[in-house]
Amino acid sequence: MKELYFKALTEALHESGICTPTLVLDKERLDRNIDHLIDVLNKGFDYRLVTKSLPSIPLLQYVMRRTGSQRVMCFHLPFLLQIVSQIPSADILMGKPMPVRAARHFYDWHQKQTSSMCFSPDLQLQWLIDSPERLDQYERFAEERGLNLRVSLEIDVGMHRGGFRRSAAFSEALRRIHHSRHLTLTGLMGYEAHIPNIPSVLGGPARAFKDAQGRYQNFIDALVTELGQDALEGLTLNTGGSSTYTMYGDTSFASEIAAGSALVKPKNYDQDTLEHHVAACYIAAPVLKKVDHPEIPLSPVISAILRWVGVLPKKGAFIYGGNWLARPVFPRETEQVRLHGRSSNQELYGFPQDTELEEDDFIFFRPTQSESVFRQFGQIAVYENGVICDWWPVFQEEHNPRETGAQNGDSAETKIYTL
Repeated sequence: MKELYFKALTEALHESGICTPTLVLDKERLDRNIDHLIDVLNKGFDYRLVTKSLPSIPLLQYVMRRTGSQRVMCFHLPFLLQIVSQIPSADILMGKPMPVRAARHFYDWHQKQTSSMCFSPDLQLQWLIDSPERLDQYERFAEERGLNLRVSLEIDVGMHRGGFRRSAAFSEALRRIHHSRHLTLTGLMGYEAHIPNIPSVLGGPARAFKDAQGRYQNFIDALVTELGQDALEGLTLNTGGSSTYTMYGDTSFASEIAAGSALVKPKNYDQDTLEHHVAACYIAAPVLKKVDHPEIPLSPVISAILRWVGVLPKKGAFIYGGNWLARPVFPRETEQVRLHGRSSNQELYGFPQDTELEEDDFIFFRPTQSESVFRQFGQIAVYENGVICDWWPVFQEEHNPRETGAQNGDSAETKIYTL
């Protein structure tokens, strides 16, 4: 079955004239994964798309149509600008606390857009606040600009990567936002990617999940104590992630779950919680040179011994490109030849002697992650019904001129992000 799949994919790539390393997304498999996600959403959750893991505007738009969600989580300033420009209906929660200068850059950029810009930060953007110090920075910035900033508080539910951890600091932040003329509390965000990795000696994922739920509920209780039960109305209570979203059975404490990688399932997400999901993304690397009896330089006799003991393969191929965050999956038993080292130009891979592989065929890899690997290829080849049916561009990294002489309080107009 696996061999038939990749032979059909190879034929589709050949028919499309593809001759360079290509990131392929299987749209039918993507749909299967979305269907599994929808099964969980039907328990009552709202869904927030994790844009770093689905780093393509057309891909995001497709998942939005399938799930009916306009909610996205964004992690990078240049990508925020692209989402605002191209998906102005998006409801955006920043997925990590950003330096206050990022907010300065955003509002400088947004104010320069045409009057037809449909995106309203006052209604559609939540900045993530993780500490009293950052809360102070954002309030001073909002007061300086005469803005009303919507802020969500990052809470530590057991991962210990940051966020409010102690109830006293959290309660003080709630009071400060409540009395602020420029800040509005819009939600809480508790990320818990550590759960699947907890060893059984510490109680395993089940105990970690229960602990995270308890921690989250404690923050909600503190919020109700400080601001009253009505304060929960309309708040974004965000949690989950690709490796944990399937563990949620009800909306007893969280109103929405976030996920991204689960929909394309790179290699690092081969976890028990996603056993019903299927891999939907591959790197197709053209074979440039077939090699019988690969050798290491200047050592034919040693090379023969190494082949005999299995350190060197009896058959191999140099591919177009290489050194990706990815693992070979086809042909069977394909492995990178470590004695030749890594190469991003022409990397050597070995496989069994009976492997049928010709020059200009492809070796297929599964990315270990999607957030950086997808963006290395510029465009995604969309595979559906046996053909490459579309090309979806990925997010582009936009660089800005070096700032000269600006101080912390200065306007950041000398830094320009373009699309």
